[in-house]
Amino acid sequence: MAEKPPEEGYISVVDEDPEIFELLKWDSSNTQKQQEPLVVERVKGPEKKNINPKGREECDPFDLSDPAFVDSYRLSKELARKLCEELKPVMPDSTKSIEFSVESKVMAALSFYATGKYQKSIGGKTDPSITQYFVSTAVQQVTEAMNHPTIVKKYIHFPHLRNERDIIKARFYVKYGMPNVVGCIDCTHVPIARPDDDQKSHFNKSYHSKKVQIICDSDLNILSVDASAGGSLSNDAILNRHAVRIDLESLNHSGEPCWLIGGPYYTQKPFIMTPIPKITKKSPVSPGKYYTNMHSQTLGAATDTIKHLKSRWKCLQATCNRQFDPPSVTMIIVACCVLHNICNRYGLPVVPMTQTEERLEAMKQKVASGPIPRKQVDDQNGLQARNGLVERLWNERRVLPESTPPKKRMSKKDRLLESYNSTAQAQPPVTQQHHQPQDIRSQHDDPSKRPRLMSMPCNPAYSLGMPGMAPTWAHYPQQ
Repeated sequence: MAEKPPEEGYISVVDEDPEIFELLKWDSSNTQKQQEPLVVERVKGPEKKNINPKGREECDPFDLSDPAFVDSYRLSKELARKLCEELKPVMPDSTKSIEFSVESKVMAALSFYATGKYQKSIGGKTDPSITQYFVSTAVQQVTEAMNHPTIVKKYIHFPHLRNERDIIKARFYVKYGMPNVVGCIDCTHVPIARPDDDQKSHFNKSYHSKKVQIICDSDLNILSVDASAGGSLSNDAILNRHAVRIDLESLNHSGEPCWLIGGPYYTQKPFIMTPIPKITKKSPVSPGKYYTNMHSQTLGAATDTIKHLKSRWKCLQATCNRQFDPPSVTMIIVACCVLHNICNRYGLPVVPMTQTEERLEAMKQKVASGPIPRKQVDDQNGLQARNGLVERLWNERRVLPESTPPKKRMSKKDRLLESYNSTAQAQPPVTQQHHQPQDIRSQHDDPSKRPRLMSMPCNPAYSLGMPGMAPTWAHYPQQ
């Protein structure tokens, strides 16, 4: 018999042959050994600790101190709780299997608005329940709730009643001296992600953005916000399509003078006052320059409002929001404006920008806005209204007492000369006394201590060739 095992498919016909039976038995035992699975022992790793369900209590943001809470969320604890109660009825329904509380969503959204980043820690402590997906979902839901008409109309309201306009006019006049002002208007750019559609209207001179029109009062409260325009539109184009223009035009036609204070990017119209061009700081004193100075001070309210808005909510700065599409950025801007008015109403402090953030923001805004357009066609009725305001301000100006202009910085040599002259004038003048000979003798009674006087012959060389001049006696008077 062959020593090798039979090939596959071998069938024994003679089962009674003992040699064949042993061969089949050997083949079956060998194949069973090959088919037995190998048992691999797994090394036991460290046991996973179950997360304590009370871990959230340790990272509860309301456990922070009041200054730390305001610094992290820009609102006080009382205002944060009040905001959560207001947003509960308008919060959109969630489709997630695990639902988080409204407070956790609002806190996550406020942290994102304040920092512009997806924070995963609260007060320096990591919270395992906070993930980037959770924060993005919370921001989306809270932003949608903040844009509900009931919330927006409650905190952002343009004055439509006569008594409301009179209050705003009075505050502007008391603070800046400008009459009939119902608000200051200006625009700012907020960056967005590159949109799939309509890229041309959203691209400014440098990047894609939303151009936000903001109208504020003298107390830096936002009265109106329009964040729907793309970055390529001009200031006039945004204002002309806004409902505020229609309201102001109807009020001026009805006999109630009302106007906005706008910058050089706006054209002069009966309802908006712009600065007079070609007037600088070096221009001589005139009614036009006086008006320009007061106009610049009043327009500073809009500049400060935008600066405080972006200082509190850094998600609106030029380095953020590049991951959001245009509709989301529009809603985030409105939500931040609502929160800005809430902070102003309760007098919460403003977190200032760093020098780097301020310089970067100014550079981005300057590049996005471009130069001031030179060819602007001003309305003739608007020019007449501005001329009347210029004349009125010049007649009502406050005449200040004449004051000496500030001295220029002097050089070191001039400062030394001035100090020397002042000390010389402070000392009394020294009068020259003619000492008589007897005074000298009285001072030197002791003959041994009297000074020796050397007599010199009359020499023309010492008398400078002057005839009849007496000989000189050094520094002593003659006897």
